[in-house]
Amino acid sequence: MLSRVASAPKARLVAIIPVRSASDAAVPALTPEENPGIFQKISMRFKGTPLKSETHAPKSMFDDIGKQFVPPEPLPKVPKDYKEFPERDLVNFPYPERPTFEPKTRFLMIPDSWCTPFHKVTGASGPYLFYGGLFAFMLNKELWVYEEQGHMLCGWILLYIIAKNAYGYRIDKSLYKGYQERMDYFKGLIQEDLKEATEFRKNSAAETEALKAVKDSFPTIFKENMALQLEAAYRRNIQSVSTELKRRLDYLQETEATKQRFERDLLLKLISEGVQKSIDTNEGNIKDAYLDNCIAQLKTLSTK
Repeated sequence: MLSRVASAPKARLVAIIPVRSASDAAVPALTPEENPGIFQKISMRFKGTPLKSETHAPKSMFDDIGKQFVPPEPLPKVPKDYKEFPERDLVNFPYPERPTFEPKTRFLMIPDSWCTPFHKVTGASGPYLFYGGLFAFMLNKELWVYEEQGHMLCGWILLYIIAKNAYGYRIDKSLYKGYQERMDYFKGLIQEDLKEATEFRKNSAAETEALKAVKDSFPTIFKENMALQLEAAYRRNIQSVSTELKRRLDYLQETEATKQRFERDLLLKLISEGVQKSIDTNEGNIKDAYLDNCIAQLKTLSTK
């Protein structure tokens, strides 16, 4: 190959030298835990294991498998002496009680109460033989016809078992939460009614105590009320007498002042008329005497 390149006319020799930088160093192979395949991812999803790029564990429908919901508080029971009606027979017809836990089952779906009665007669394996034989007898005698779609019953049973075990815990939890909220709502209504009844009883008790206290001290209260009424009447009478007396005294004072003013005006008028008459008639040369008196007073005032 090199000889051909060297002997070729007008051929350019091209040498390719691979250059590898530090960043292109050999990358170590990832382990299956670091780079899981599709089936490993599915398995990790079922196990609830987070991937390397995830910070939280994924939620899986199989997280609650095998869990049984235990209510934090037991369900309340009906009191034994409670009767909805007086004629109810509580011995033969008691009130049904809601069990706290679901009844025990076998094979995840068969009630245990169906198998327990056989233990005393046939032992622990008796129920299985009985129901298995009954199932075979019904198939043999065609009492239960197994149709061509009957095999789907196994799928429905499997689906029921998966759904019950996968979502039963969440369903019981949500149902109990709804039950508690409903009970709290009714308890709130009862508390409101009891609050009103309690307030009514307190007010009634206070009114009863007040009426009893009034009844015990009624004579004293009656005397005090009579004394207050007499005192009020006495004060009204004193006020009316004082007002009337003041009015009469004001009338007498005004009458006396009017009389004195009339006498003074009349006396001044008589004196003025007498003096004016004496001046006009110049009786006893009164003008000259008054004039000399006035001149003397003026001289006296001028010297001061």
